[in-house]
Amino acid sequence: MQRRGVPWHEAMSKVAPKPLSLEEVKAWRTREAAAGRPSSYEEFCRVHALCVTCLGEGVSRNDNGVGFKVVGLDGDTRLFERCPVCGGTGKSPMP
Repeated sequence: MQRRGVPWHEAMSKVAPKPLSLEEVKAWRTREAAAGRPSSYEEFCRVHALCVTCLGEGVSRNDNGVGFKVVGLDGDTRLFERCPVCGGTGKSPMP
């Protein structure tokens, strides 16, 4: 039986690396905005084939969009819900 949630370190070990560094993402967003194109992080995820549901993180966000959804505990370790769309990879399920 699969656990409902995964510890943070395990969840992050399954996520595909981001295609750009934080500085490069900021530069991409700045260039897109200057060109009058959509420049949100959500748009960045679409363009770079990251899961838009979890914004490339592999775990579900809280309903209010702040932080990640904790679904239980394993002793003192918080368990986070894997993204139901990408299965925890952070990659877009669309080809």
